[in-house]
Amino acid sequence: MDIRYPTMPKEESREVRRAIRHVFNEVWDPIGVMKDPEWPRDEYDGYIGRTFELLVLGGSDEEIVDYLLWATDRMGMDGSRVSLQTVVAALRAIEWNGKPAMQ
Repeated sequence: MDIRYPTMPKEESREVRRAIRHVFNEVWDPIGVMKDPEWPRDEYDGYIGRTFELLVLGGSDEEIVDYLLWATDRMGMDGSRVSLQTVVAALRAIEWNGKPAMQ
């Protein structure tokens, strides 16, 4: 994966990353652990950075789906492109200044 670094104000970057975390916990949750209130909320934090890059730098829906499939496979889980479209839609709904046009 080619690493690119988006530029935006630090607080805005934090807000977008928090919103991605929320989507991961509430919409994606491929392991199904977020139903347990005792489970740590940082389970998917390792996948936020690349997702942030893809969103902020205008990655396509297909790139995001491919990344989430890769992440799901890495966790030893089975992913589905259909269910991931819901996750992509939730990620695309995140707002920030300078948001690129939809792909």
